[in-house]
Amino acid sequence: MESIFTKENLFKAYVDCKDKKKNTINALKFEINREKNLFRLLRDLQEGKYKISRHICFVVTDPKPREIFAADFRDRIVHHLLYNEIIDLFERDFIDNSFANRRGKGMHRGVDKLKAHLKNSPQDWCLKLDIRSFFCSINRDILFKHLKEKIECADKPQHWKSEVLWLTEKIVFNDPTQNYIYKGDQKLRRLIEKEKSLFYSNGKGLPIGNLTSQVFANIYLDSLDKFVLSFGNSYYMWRRALYIRYVDDFVILGNRGIIKELGKIKAFLEKKLGVAISDRKIKFQPASKGIDFLGYYVKPDYTLVRRKVVSKFKRKIKNQNYRSEQRRLSAINSYFGHFMHANTYNLRKKLSLKILASDSKNFCIKGEYNYLKLDK
Repeated sequence: MESIFTKENLFKAYVDCKDKKKNTINALKFEINREKNLFRLLRDLQEGKYKISRHICFVVTDPKPREIFAADFRDRIVHHLLYNEIIDLFERDFIDNSFANRRGKGMHRGVDKLKAHLKNSPQDWCLKLDIRSFFCSINRDILFKHLKEKIECADKPQHWKSEVLWLTEKIVFNDPTQNYIYKGDQKLRRLIEKEKSLFYSNGKGLPIGNLTSQVFANIYLDSLDKFVLSFGNSYYMWRRALYIRYVDDFVILGNRGIIKELGKIKAFLEKKLGVAISDRKIKFQPASKGIDFLGYYVKPDYTLVRRKVVSKFKRKIKNQNYRSEQRRLSAINSYFGHFMHANTYNLRKKLSLKILASDSKNFCIKGEYNYLKLDK
């Protein structure tokens, strides 16, 4: 019987992790003695001695204050190993309109879906919802129960189930606040609301940013997706409705009667998943007024980029960390790629000309202000 903890599986996970985390300090430290470190990690996994390393805690402030617990590179490899083992098991059951952290999906696919629906149904109403402090509110017991039920029902050998469950349980129930080092300005910690901090979550919550946290979030809310879509079996108003979710942000489009489902959605989330809708973020209005979703402002006949995304772009390219031409160019083109999913020709033109007129005289414009490149 073959273990999931093999040299081949671990090396694949290492390559996947390295592709995602190039040139970080932890990755470079691991690289210095790569073979030795991989062999030690493999032995720890095979002997059941694997322990999760210390996290690095810090606070980011853009676009809003968030508490981050960054896993060690060694643990990120393990996250990828587990992901490779379980993702297909869960992926086949996810609904088509769940767009976060999935192969062939993503933010822009979700926005495109929304735009296509609005073009055909401009008279629809939109109910936009958001889960309050989602990652800090995830109940680990409920999450592990969902994971365990699915893994135990998988058409896999018993030893596969045992190893996967052992590793899954270790990751789900790890509390990063018990083993961490803080880096950065201590004053920034005051910006984090208590309900958005794992230090005050009373044993709940997952760290933002880890691959496993992203996957677990989709698994956790999969039952919500199916609950919402089940309305279509009994209500005329859902015959042509649309439901889209990206992590904990979701929109429902249909006739005005969709607002009647809000109470049921709230009750389901609180009773079954132990999380709550953010009341101050509930929006219910005609879709023709525009839908604020995933950094865009979507209307039936056109789409704009949110002003705060443009403001963030301007701040970023002024940042001293982006003074080298190549880093600056990469940042600019990354945002331009985002802008091109909206009606932003005039915006891109204005920004491009302003950049060229400043200290970026070695850049030139390509296409219809689609991106910039070095003028060699």
